[in-house]
Amino acid sequence: NGKVAKRELRPFFDSDEIDHYYVNYTLKNVLDFIDKDRTSKRNKEFSDLFMGYYPNSIPKKDFVKTLLSYGYKKSKLTIRQQKEVENVFSAKDSLQMSAYACVAEYRDIFIFKKKKKTIGIAKICFKCGRFQIVGSKLETEGFGLWSDLKKLHNIVRPNEKKP
Repeated sequence: NGKVAKRELRPFFDSDEIDHYYVNYTLKNVLDFIDKDRTSKRNKEFSDLFMGYYPNSIPKKDFVKTLLSYGYKKSKLTIRQQKEVENVFSAKDSLQMSAYACVAEYRDIFIFKKKKKTIGIAKICFKCGRFQIVGSKLETEGFGLWSDLKKLHNIVRPNEKKP
């Protein structure tokens, strides 16, 4: 009997809704924008959002409004796509052991919600494989295998070639 039992994946978030936001800026566009006024609080926030570690926890203010104010657009994910995204953002036995040599370009941001309340945020750079996940009670360091990122890219941008 050659059947193998499939192990249940443990999702990073106990969510009932997943929203995906995307922006199509280049790193040069972003750096040109930031260079116009490096002292601006808004430019610093955008720089930290697109390339840095903002947010490093679930924001108290409406994070969606922040994303929209910087030009991020919401994708319409089907229930099936949301389930596929949840499966990618799950604890696995494998370890991701990459080093990064680029500046992250977080064009893709996922917001995990439970009863309309944000419980988790994941920022992904498909170009170099960097990610930032906040709000998960599970260990997320093993996330980011290229196979998982390719699968995630194909879910949210199926008609676009992966960078």
